[in-house]
Amino acid sequence: MDQERPFVVLRYFLIEEDQRSINPKPLPAVKGAAVLDALVPERDWIKNGVKYSFVGFAPVNPSRNETFPENRFFVGKIAKLRKAHVGEKVPGDIIEHEEDDWIPLVAVLDSVSQTVFVQKDWRFGTPSQICTAIEAGLREPTLAIYNHRVFVEPKPTEGKFWEIVGTHNKLYNLELRLISPNILQTNVKAREALAALKDLFGQDEVVLKMKNDSGSLEVPKEPTSDYIEYIEEGEGTWKVTTEGDHGGKKSHSSADTAETIELEVPTHNGDEEEGQLDLETGEPSSTRGERDKRMVERVFRYIAGKFGS
Repeated sequence: MDQERPFVVLRYFLIEEDQRSINPKPLPAVKGAAVLDALVPERDWIKNGVKYSFVGFAPVNPSRNETFPENRFFVGKIAKLRKAHVGEKVPGDIIEHEEDDWIPLVAVLDSVSQTVFVQKDWRFGTPSQICTAIEAGLREPTLAIYNHRVFVEPKPTEGKFWEIVGTHNKLYNLELRLISPNILQTNVKAREALAALKDLFGQDEVVLKMKNDSGSLEVPKEPTSDYIEYIEEGEGTWKVTTEGDHGGKKSHSSADTAETIELEVPTHNGDEEEGQLDLETGEPSSTRGERDKRMVERVFRYIAGKFGS
């Protein structure tokens, strides 16, 4: 049985590194496809002492009923390993031992718009923690092969920044973190300004920090709106400190406003074939395959509405 669950929307981007790998390959024609070497085949990695894995990623191609393009979308799972302490009853005693407890998140990756949709689960972590884990998993292979570093950020909900600024009387701090130009659809003015800076300094990102201890910080629409629009496409983050609801101060961040979309996922383990690949073809099983097509079709329509097809 399937049920709709929230998926957080993330964007990923690739920044060319100073020469570190030997004879790097040129990026593929579809730039976002560079990360596929890290996804397929399955890969384990460790971040901050925790083991993660990309599991079962495979391309999803349309049948007659779907409109999304071929060889563009990949569906699989991102998993985090926890250790579960299990008590086993034996005659006269309880014996405790550890067992692996993998927390899987269904994920859809679009190599063209450089967007990832990841199932939300508090056991895995916050959207920012999910980004950190995925970034660590993609970065090393992509850097080694293409000499590009991968960054992953939540896509903030559009308008939330101005909603927060407009509904508070005091603004103490504002921080804008802007990743160097990468995704073509982002705000043109911001892209041009950052590209000019990158030509001069070669930076991966620009961080703007503003502070007013009395809470009288001004946030003019221009040029701020250009940079907020750039961030809202997924190429950076914002943080702002206002007065608290009951005194003191309160921090707000773009990561807390990450966009979500409802997608269909299985609510139980189901049949053995549900989450596995077909042993003969190596493709997703028929049960999983049909659900993946429905899921990708909805994702494709969301992307077309947000960024164009």
